Amino acid sequence: MNISPIDPLAHDLVFERFLSDERRLTPDIDIDFDAARREEVIQYVYDRYGLDRAAMACTLVTFQARSALRDVGKALGMPLALIDKTARSLDVRQASKVGEAATVDRPEAWEQVFDLCQQIDGFPRHLGIHNGGMVITGTPLADRLPTEPATMPDRVVVQWDKDSLEEAGLIKIDLLGLRMLSVLSDTCDIVEEMTGQRPDLDALAFDDPEVYKLIADADTIGVFQVESRAQAQMLPRMRPRVFADIIIAISLIRPGPIIGQMVHPYLRRRLGEEPVSYLHPTLKPALEETNGVILFQEQVLKVARDFAGFTAGQGEILRRALGSKHAGELLAGLREAFIKGAVKQGISEDVAEDVFKRLQGFGSYSFPKSHAAAFAVVVYQSAWLRRYHPAAFLAAILNNQPMGFWSPAVIVNDAKRHGIPVLPVDIHCSRGKCTVEGSAIQMGLSYVSGLGEASIARIEETRANKPFADLRDFCHRTRLPRRLVENLILAGAMDQWSADRRKLLWQLVRLRYEAEELDLDLPDDGLDLAPMSHIESVSYEQAMVGLTVGEHPLERYRAWLDAHDILDSTVLAACEHGQIVRVGGMNVMHQAPPTAKGHHFITLEDEAGMINVIVRPKIYEQYRGVLRGSRLIVVEGEAQRKGGVINILLRRAAPAP
Repeated sequence: MNISPIDPLAHDLVFERFLSDERRLTPDIDIDFDAARREEVIQYVYDRYGLDRAAMACTLVTFQARSALRDVGKALGMPLALIDKTARSLDVRQASKVGEAATVDRPEAWEQVFDLCQQIDGFPRHLGIHNGGMVITGTPLADRLPTEPATMPDRVVVQWDKDSLEEAGLIKIDLLGLRMLSVLSDTCDIVEEMTGQRPDLDALAFDDPEVYKLIADADTIGVFQVESRAQAQMLPRMRPRVFADIIIAISLIRPGPIIGQMVHPYLRRRLGEEPVSYLHPTLKPALEETNGVILFQEQVLKVARDFAGFTAGQGEILRRALGSKHAGELLAGLREAFIKGAVKQGISEDVAEDVFKRLQGFGSYSFPKSHAAAFAVVVYQSAWLRRYHPAAFLAAILNNQPMGFWSPAVIVNDAKRHGIPVLPVDIHCSRGKCTVEGSAIQMGLSYVSGLGEASIARIEETRANKPFADLRDFCHRTRLPRRLVENLILAGAMDQWSADRRKLLWQLVRLRYEAEELDLDLPDDGLDLAPMSHIESVSYEQAMVGLTVGEHPLERYRAWLDAHDILDSTVLAACEHGQIVRVGGMNVMHQAPPTAKGHHFITLEDEAGMINVIVRPKIYEQYRGVLRGSRLIVVEGEAQRKGGVINILLRRAAPAP
């Protein structure tokens, strides 16, 4: 039916994971669309089924750390700027932890705030609309469940969340907008505009060694699902070689497999560092593809089938019970049936008990292979475009923000490191979106702060009639508000008229071009202003565009860094395991996943690449202010090398002067 490019038979997917005689529950249906067309699909559903039979599911939004602090602080009349500053400093999610994590000068003055935050932890804050969940019924919705009008016209919202809908036996379909599908479409559009030929992604055979080399080298910034810091740590060790490896790679770096401690056993077995073993020979067909580690939900069904004689539907009931917090008596009954079934097949009761315990330990953390396989297609397609059309691909990434793991500034710097020039916003040639001009990426007008679609359209339409001659001509013809023209100047979009942006700003002050006024120029006052310094220009460009396409900020510091024996990422890559090193870089990523047991992971960026820093809990508490508040950081620590990947275990940190 061409719903998915994945052949379920070739990849040994189990249909009963979704529907079976034994599982009397409606399946949860997820469909990913190009994010730019999701609204089109939602409107189709409303038009097709009517407002009385189709509605959006709701979500119950509860108080988390930052929302609790902001709402409590406002209710108590605290200064908004102080509340915002304190909320941004929080690195915890639970409102009950606000008192422990907040950085404040006088803790005693905040005691009531912290106490109230703790009291409302997890309380419902407001009713939200599910990202894409829709309910469709044959009878009118209002006959079965409560509904209310949405804030958007011609929309209806169900007042039950997804769990309540499932319990009531109602079908929820998730119509999800996936930005990477938009990126793939936009990349193909750009390539077609440049070359006259459109890449046929559906025709890819998933066997290109160059694509697998790119993934194995973790040169994957922008590539779907495999661009994260954790993936960059794993991929050089795993070295994916075939499509099935991609399915495993994107399944391993998930909260479940990490908590279930599946990642390192799988990698050690793949690399021959420990033998692949099975508790019983009947487990080999189900677990051979993952070296004896239970990784996929479908494997639970296969183990139950091959080992205990369960039907696939009974195996799915077991899988759901393993992952349920309220399994109770159901799991006890399934355990008894599982062991009896294994004994009937000639397996000892002790081995059956051991296998069931392993299922309890790993089965509840497993990931659906069918989901991973579908996503692996998008991984390969995005990696293929990154390999063969990098400029078009990165331009499309910039046009579909926010998305993915990295900021636009990191995307731009990665393009430059790969020899792709990035041109600044320019009112003479920039379109609304980023484009590819020759071999270079041309930044789009949409990146300039304050410029909306109407203002961009006015610039493009006016420019199409005749090129802009100078600042006066631009202002008089476009009639953009002065604030937006000022933003364009500070962004460097008018540098062709003068490299001194302060001079252009002064010219703007002296121009009079309001709609109700005559077009008059004030006489030259002969004022000679000091030109804007390079640092000022870069700072304003960063503020207006969110990034700078010129030299990397570290280039200005490199002489100072070298003088103080602070290494760059290229030299770091050659350091020995255990060596004490000092490095510096821009703080571009800070993570503290719940699975990391209090460890923090910092990514620094310099001119040559990325530097990964691991921070232990006690060290983090010591340097929290620097790591969260400084943009440019110098760190000292122990270099740790494993499988071609190098990390720094932090000892000290300081902001660069």
